[in-house]
Amino acid sequence: MLIITIRDSRGVHEFTQVPQRVVALQWDILENLVGLGIRPAGAADIASWAEWVREPALPDGIVDVGTRAEPNLERIAELKPDLILIGPTQEDLLPQLKGIAPVLLFENYRAESAEGEAETAIAQFRELGRLFRAEDRAEAEIARIEAGLAELRDKVKRAFGTAPEVQVIRFSSLTTLFVYTPNSICDYALKKMGIRQPLQLPNASYGLTQVRIRDLKDYTDAYVVYIRPFAMEKKVLNSILWCATPFARKGHVAAAEPYWSHGGAPSILVTARRITDALLTLAPGAGQ
Repeated sequence: MLIITIRDSRGVHEFTQVPQRVVALQWDILENLVGLGIRPAGAADIASWAEWVREPALPDGIVDVGTRAEPNLERIAELKPDLILIGPTQEDLLPQLKGIAPVLLFENYRAESAEGEAETAIAQFRELGRLFRAEDRAEAEIARIEAGLAELRDKVKRAFGTAPEVQVIRFSSLTTLFVYTPNSICDYALKKMGIRQPLQLPNASYGLTQVRIRDLKDYTDAYVVYIRPFAMEKKVLNSILWCATPFARKGHVAAAEPYWSHGGAPSILVTARRITDALLTLAPGAGQ
């Protein structure tokens, strides 16, 4: 008899068959499934995926089961799943969900975790690969990510002559922004490319912590890449506060197209590509 042993955030679980009808209630889990070539029967927040995540594109035919914060339990039950995959956002629903189907909980993005978000995402990717008998696909994808990061590292070094300091941010208001801490997927991708963020702060939940724009006033040689979308982008970029920063005065600022900062293993390379594409527009001679 087939026995597949899987470890999630609650411990070890055994399956006697490969799940066929899966519901994913967290985006990082959904991304890992798509990266393994698996189309779930249902998933949460499908409508927002194209705006915030974009890549990978979701396959057709996935039923929207509500939001990640408030999934529709009746709709999930109607799909007759044989497995429900959740994150910490849905942990309080565990008793109800277990009444519908077996549940696996995969946590990530805790500040106190021993491993960073990228390492945890890769480990969970491998666990799901084992569960769905897609181990070869998982290892090939991980190798592709590593090779892609090395290629981008060389591309940035050729463009700048050395590895520049790059601060990656998301705007949160006209005067504040989010920066990525050392446990984030973003910082992991940058380090793999030989790039250092000048603002080094303690690990934070979701790898993000909020600072004021003026906290970046001393970084005279750094490049800044900000992640879209932000509704007040033009307003903040034209503000006196922003325009007074040394990197803005030097024109060392570029926008990266949207990607999901808190994704699964495939998002590591997407993160690196988005940042690299933005950064290369600032390389010496890029505008010539």
